[in-house]
Amino acid sequence: MSGDPRKILCIEDNAMNWRLVHRLLSQAGFEPHWADDGLKGYEMAVQLKPALILLDINLPGLSGFEVATKLRQNPSMNGVLIVALTAKTMRSDRETALVTGCDGFISKPIDPFLFVGQVEAYLGGQRDRLEQGREGAALRQFTHQVVEHLEAQLREAQEGNRKLLEVQAVLEKRSHHLSRLLALGRETIPLRDVGEIRSRILGQMREELSLEHLTTYHLHSSGAYFQGWTWGSGGMVETPVLPREQPLATGVEALPAGLVLMNTELRQTAAWEQGIDLGLWDPRAQALLLPLRSRSGEDRLWGFLAADRSGAAFQAFEMELAALYAGSLQVTVENAELISHLDETSRALSTSYEGLESTYAELKNAQRALVAQDRKTALGALFLQMAQRLQMPVRTLKEESHVLSVHMERADIPPPDEREACQRSMESIRRAIAQVDDLVRVLLRRTGQVEASAPEWIHLHDLIHQELEILHVDGTLPPEFPMDLNLQAPRDLIFGVSTDFSDVLGHLVAHALGGATRRIQLRSWGGKRHFRLELEDDGGPIAPELLERAFEPLSGLRPEAPAPEPGRRPGAGLPSCAQLMTAYGGAVELMAAPHGTIVRLSLRMD
Repeated sequence: MSGDPRKILCIEDNAMNWRLVHRLLSQAGFEPHWADDGLKGYEMAVQLKPALILLDINLPGLSGFEVATKLRQNPSMNGVLIVALTAKTMRSDRETALVTGCDGFISKPIDPFLFVGQVEAYLGGQRDRLEQGREGAALRQFTHQVVEHLEAQLREAQEGNRKLLEVQAVLEKRSHHLSRLLALGRETIPLRDVGEIRSRILGQMREELSLEHLTTYHLHSSGAYFQGWTWGSGGMVETPVLPREQPLATGVEALPAGLVLMNTELRQTAAWEQGIDLGLWDPRAQALLLPLRSRSGEDRLWGFLAADRSGAAFQAFEMELAALYAGSLQVTVENAELISHLDETSRALSTSYEGLESTYAELKNAQRALVAQDRKTALGALFLQMAQRLQMPVRTLKEESHVLSVHMERADIPPPDEREACQRSMESIRRAIAQVDDLVRVLLRRTGQVEASAPEWIHLHDLIHQELEILHVDGTLPPEFPMDLNLQAPRDLIFGVSTDFSDVLGHLVAHALGGATRRIQLRSWGGKRHFRLELEDDGGPIAPELLERAFEPLSGLRPEAPAPEPGRRPGAGLPSCAQLMTAYGGAVELMAAPHGTIVRLSLRMD
């Protein structure tokens, strides 16, 4: 005996018989295994090497006789017992089982009181034997059964091949229909004329399904009625509208989503008679009704399609094809209407944009006029302040000029002590002239008398002095406000637009004055290839997260940002400073200082 004496393999296609075998063998202490067809049973037998195989004779695929023969031809299965389970009680059947390699047989249905004893008897050495001289008859019987089995399998294979050919023909037909529908979709996608789209799609649908009558309805944009088109001699022609409350329309709208009515099923509904009254179907024809639901997510009727033909009833695939054509019509029409609407909207927007451009140009002209008027108004006050500011330099010029005139009227050469007085007077005159010159240059630039937007060579230190003077004049800086200047940069000449740097300095001063500022320090340093300018204030600290966003444009418009805490904020003009410095290849930094902030400008001078 080969294999584990507890392992028994049952090759049985009847699950009820297997459950009985499993229960009886498990209770008797055996380890039962199951295979539900011959080929699987053979593979499990080779793998498990059981002590005994219970083999049903009538198996699907390989019969029990064939499995037994295959097992006996495998050397690894030598010594494994094979007991046939068979409901055949004829002597020839039992002899066939023995000649194919079985060691015995147990009749079916299984007797639960005798079954375990029968199995143990075979495991204990019992064997069934052929009577002498009966081998030839048994082999002939087995050969006859094998031939019958092969003939049955051949007939099954031929029938399967016939069905496969039929399926292949159906698939080829479907593939042909779908290919034509795909090509039609590619042709209609660029079209914008809804009438042409409707004629092409429904014309091909009529040809594919051999339709005689074909009508489609589409809900008008007002939602009050359905517009209809039917196939005529020259293509699709418009039919009378169908009110939404018309019985056929309300009946179609009440149909479940995805339902297609056809043939006998359609004849059993109220829609059949209503469609005949409207001329949608011929009473003797095969008909179909295909509702089309809105694709907008609302469960409402977009339209429906009605058609008929004489002769054969509509098949399931033809209904699927009709649904594909109808869906293609709906999608293509909706897209064409949407694109047409977008085109109209685009044209309207273009017209509105042209009007906006014209209005914007008029507003810019009005703005320039207002700015000019405001500038005239502001210049009046500025001239008054400038005149007051110039009083001191002018008085100095008068006094020093008088001193010089007294000395110059003397006939003899002034002695050394008086010569020093002359030099002091000349120095005072030069300073006063420079002050007047700075004020006049700034004033001319502010009034537009000097072109300030053209690039020129600029001494940044001189520009800083001039702009600080004008900031004192216009009241941005109080008259006695402490301003510590320490301009030590060895090189301050740069080619640029003076108003750019004037704006930058104005933004920096406005930022410095944004807190409780009592003093401002302005210093410069650098080398031959770079220029640094720092403006430090004591106006109080700024939160770190605000320092990081100080140069973000329109940072106050961020809706997701939490409401800022009360306190000092960066100057509103710092983003403009950053943009201007970027144009000159420079950079701006904002840092925290012990009592306020430091703004640092870095410029390349090469």
